[in-house]
Amino acid sequence: MNAAQLALDNLEKYGEYTSTWFEDRSYTNVECYDAACRLAAVLRAHGIRAGDHIVVMMLNSPDVAAAFTAIWKLGAVMIPITPMWTAREVSYVLADSQAKIAITSPELAARVVEGAVGLPAFQEVLVLGDTNVEGVTNIESEVKFAVPLLPVLDCQPQELAMLLYTSGTTGHPKGVMLSHENLIFIADACYRNVMSLGQVRGMQVLPLSHIYGVLMMNLGARLGSSSRILKHFDAGKVLAAIEELSVQRLSLVPTMLTLLINHPDREKYDVSSLESVGSGGAALSEATRLEFERLFNCRVVQGYGLSESAGALTGYHPDDLYRVGSVGPALPGIEICVMDAANHILPRGAVGEICSRGKHVMQGYLNKPAATRETLIDGWLHTGDIGYQDADGYVYITDRKKDLVIKGGENISPREIEEGIYSHPAVAEAAVFGVPDEVYGENIVAAVVLRTGQSLMTEDLITHLSQYVTKFKLPTQIVFLESFPKGPSGKILKRVLRDEFCARTPQ
Repeated sequence: MNAAQLALDNLEKYGEYTSTWFEDRSYTNVECYDAACRLAAVLRAHGIRAGDHIVVMMLNSPDVAAAFTAIWKLGAVMIPITPMWTAREVSYVLADSQAKIAITSPELAARVVEGAVGLPAFQEVLVLGDTNVEGVTNIESEVKFAVPLLPVLDCQPQELAMLLYTSGTTGHPKGVMLSHENLIFIADACYRNVMSLGQVRGMQVLPLSHIYGVLMMNLGARLGSSSRILKHFDAGKVLAAIEELSVQRLSLVPTMLTLLINHPDREKYDVSSLESVGSGGAALSEATRLEFERLFNCRVVQGYGLSESAGALTGYHPDDLYRVGSVGPALPGIEICVMDAANHILPRGAVGEICSRGKHVMQGYLNKPAATRETLIDGWLHTGDIGYQDADGYVYITDRKKDLVIKGGENISPREIEEGIYSHPAVAEAAVFGVPDEVYGENIVAAVVLRTGQSLMTEDLITHLSQYVTKFKLPTQIVFLESFPKGPSGKILKRVLRDEFCARTPQ
C-alpha cells in the first residue's frame, strides 16, 4: 500500500487527459506523473530513503502536487507547511519532525534557510528555481534531465505517509501523523460518496499545506477531475477561472464564500457553469450559504472533517436534500457517535462531543503522547466539537468544545449568536467569544466586519439580534473591525480575537 498509487490509479482508469491548468499553460496527468517520477529520482540521488522526513514549503503549484507523489513513491514522509509561517515556526517543525531536507521555492528560501540554522539532523534545502540565497541547492535542472524513477515502494498500511502540523493558536503546533491507509481510505470514502459527479472541472484554491486541500487533490485523482491551480486564493482570479474554464465544482472555506459574494466585479463574470460548492474547515452561516446560492445559482452544502480524521468525517451525497445546519451524514465506512464527558455514547438528538473511529483516524501526535491519549480514547477520536445527530444520523455541529461561553453557569453557543448577526444585510463576517467577567464568570463579545460601504450602529445590531436570541445571550460589547485574523486555511482565529480584545480592555 502506498498513497502514490492514487496517481497511478488515475492514469490506469482515465488514460491521458488534461488534468491541470496553472498560470499560462496546461498539463496532462501523464506529464504531472512524469514530473513526480523525475523529482523522486532527484530526491533519491540526494540521499532520501524510506522513512525520511521531508518538509515542503511552497505556494500551490503543480510542483507541490508532484512532491506529494515523489516523496510517497520513495516511502518517505511528506510534511507540508504553510508558506505564511515565519522562520521561527519553520525551525520548530524542522526540529520536531527531525526533517532531513526541505523543498521550497525561491521566494521562500531565505526563511527556510534561517529556520534550519543549528539543527544537527537537517541536511539540505532544495529549491526549485534560481535564487541568490546562500546555503541552498537549485534542483530545477536536475529534475528536468532526471531519468524518471518508476517503482513505487510498497509500504505497510500503518506506515507514516504525512505529518501535518496544525496551525496552533496556543503553544506549538502538533504534528498529526497520517498513514498511507488513512489517506487512501479517506480519498476512497469521499469518492464513493460523490462518484456520480464524474470527471468534473474544478479549482484547487485551498492551500496544499492544509488537510482540506490535500484531500481535494487526492479526491480529484480518484474522480479524474480537471483543475485550475491558484497559488493562493484570490476572489477575482477565482471568478475569472470559473468563466474561462467553465468550472463546475468548488471546495472552499466560509471566508472564501464571503469574499466571492462581496467582490466588486462579481457581476462582470459568467459563473453559470458552477453547479455546486462544498464548504468546510469552519462553520458556514446559513445566511451566507443562502446568499451564495442565490447569487451564483448553485448548490452549497457543508461537510465536516479535521486533520486528525485525514480531512473528512461527513459529507452530502449529490442527491441528498440539504438539511439546514447539518454537515451531512457519516461518509461510507466511517463510524460517528456523540459522547458525554464520561465517554458514554449518547442517544440520537442528545448534545455532546462528536467522536469517530475507523481507518481514517490518525496514528497520533508526533512526540506528544499525553495529547494523543487525550484525543484517542479506546479507539475513538475525540474531535473537540460539540453537536448531535438527528434520527437519520445527520450531524449538526453547534460549537467547538473550547469555544463555548459559560455565562452564569449556562453553556451558550457562540454559533447561535453568530447566525443571528450574519442575518443582518450589512454584516460580512462575525465572531462571538467569551471574555472573563467578575459577576458571570464569562460574558459575551461579538466582533463584526461590515460589508464594503455599509455602516451599522451597535444599538441597531442589538435590536436586530434580539429577534434571534434571548436577552441573556446578547453580547455585552460589539467591536467593529476592518478585518479578522485568520489561519492559513482562512479560518477565523477566535482565540487571537479574544486575546487582542482582552489586551486592550481593562479587566
